[in-house]
This record gives sequence, C-alpha cells and structure tokens, in this order.
Amino acid sequence: MKEIGLHGRGGQGVVMAGELLANIYFKEGYEVQFMPSYGAERRGSPSNAYVRIDNKRILYRYSIKAPDEIIVLNVTLLPNLLLKEGGIALLNSADTSNLKKSDKVKFFVVDANRIALECKLGTPAIPLVNTALLGAYCKVRGDFSFDTLKKVYEEKIGKRAYLNIEAAEKAYESVREV
Repeated sequence: MKEIGLHGRGGQGVVMAGELLANIYFKEGYEVQFMPSYGAERRGSPSNAYVRIDNKRILYRYSIKAPDEIIVLNVTLLPNLLLKEGGIALLNSADTSNLKKSDKVKFFVVDANRIALECKLGTPAIPLVNTALLGAYCKVRGDFSFDTLKKVYEEKIGKRAYLNIEAAEKAYESVREV
C-alpha cells in the first residue's frame, strides 16, 4: 500500500489534484481511497488531500499522518509536513538552495509556477500548478502512464484540458532530483 499527501494553499487546486491522481490510479487498475481536507476553506489557507493506493482491497479507514510520498504545491508548507523515512517529496520550486541531499528522503523539484504561467493556467498571484505537478509525479514514480493522465484530464477538465496536458508534459520533461 502507498499513501500520498498533496499539500498547498486554497486556490492552487490541491483537492482537484488529489481527485485527478485518484482517478489516474483507478484507471490503471489500483484500488484507491481519496481523502480531501479543506481546513479553513478559504483562498490562501493550507489545504491538503490524500490518496491511498494498493493492488488489493484497502481495508484501512484511518487518516494519513505521515505519507510515503508528498506532492507540495507551495513550499512554504514544507517545514510542517511529515513524511515516512525513505519517502519521496516532489516540490514546486525554482530554488533548491535550502534543500540538502538526504539518505532519508528523495527530493525532486520542478518550477511548476513558471510552467503554469507559460500555459496560461491561473494568474501570477495564484498560478494553478496542480496539473503540472502531476505530470512531474508521473515521471518521478513511473507507476502510471502519461496516456492515462491525459485521458483523465480530458474527462475531468473538459475543453481546457489541452492547457493542463501541455503543462503536465513540460513538468514531466523538466522535473529533476536534488
């Protein structure tokens, strides 16, 4: 079983990213649980979503405190996040100067803000980075196909899916390990 945490701020599309990720894994044949957590439910406040996947039926119903992997839409939240030892952290960041190599966590970064703005997703104040980060996550993990990601985007997002797919492709190509 794998547990994934998605963390950002209200308005960045954290809950939508969790729902998309759950749908992607479901289409790939996994058993899935999706748990959004809205907090204060206002723009700018911390927002989280969790996805639990497995190849067999998931019987657990408890909340996820320290996931195996995290996708961080806003790095200001990183100091408050828990992650299992040996985990993976995918960060939306152009600056890696504060990140240090670790034996306990693998860090991957992609400048999803830049990519979102290039693809006309969101505004400079609130770029919508969620779909770009899932493209990067696809490359980092390699346990679902990019074609499945595209199909889910087309089904769930509709006529503007092409912008999100373009952002996901750019993030897929530019994600790197720190």
